[in-house]
Amino acid sequence: MRKKKSDAPSHSSNCPICGGTLWRTYDVGIIPDYGRAHPFATLCEKCKAKYRAADETGVPSEYCEADLDKFGFDVYSSDTENMRKIARDFVENFESRWERDKVGPYLWSSMPGSGKSFLASCLARSVMIKYDLQMRFVTASDYIAMVGDSFKHERGELDRSQVYRECRLLVLDDIGAEKKGEWQEAELFRLINGRWNDGLVTMFTSNVPYGRLNMNSRTISRIDQASIILQMPEESIRSKKSNERQARFLKDILGK
Repeated sequence: MRKKKSDAPSHSSNCPICGGTLWRTYDVGIIPDYGRAHPFATLCEKCKAKYRAADETGVPSEYCEADLDKFGFDVYSSDTENMRKIARDFVENFESRWERDKVGPYLWSSMPGSGKSFLASCLARSVMIKYDLQMRFVTASDYIAMVGDSFKHERGELDRSQVYRECRLLVLDDIGAEKKGEWQEAELFRLINGRWNDGLVTMFTSNVPYGRLNMNSRTISRIDQASIILQMPEESIRSKKSNERQARFLKDILGK
């Protein structure tokens, strides 16, 4: 399998902190999940603005600095130890296990705000940095809109949807329960089936289990073949954080 272009932006700057790589790497010592010392990378504080300008991955701006160590598995009231182990394994053994078997996580829960897109962003960016590979993040509806736009272009113009078919890791976010038209169904199958045939990993997020997706049977079958199903806790972390923020805000005003 040929190596795809990396999404990690490069610069010729001689930054004294990161040497122009935009990443500051240091050893955090022994991490329990790994059982050994593990290098950890963060964005260089001096070059963050350059990275944001160069980021073409499509990861939502609120998650532009996401990595797995920033995901709060402990914020859930239910046991997330297995979810933590699977997430760690995806990063640690992406090439030797997940890419070898052409599978990626299918993250789902029926509860909006449960952290699916955030966890997908953390996993995708961690893998991108660790393996220096090309990654893309796109919602299913935005991908379809992009393909539709390409139909309107004259031959010879850039097909903006092509990179999603060719990158080594794709996050296809918010695969939903809505019914799609015939050509939209065909394009989603082309994307998912083509990537699987090419040995490329696709990660999915959804509000429904894959068997209840409003898609044709061949697309559902390929998603099943290309995925390891991981149900997220049915808890709205977004609402929990919003309530905590409001409580802090009111406490500052009322002094209580």
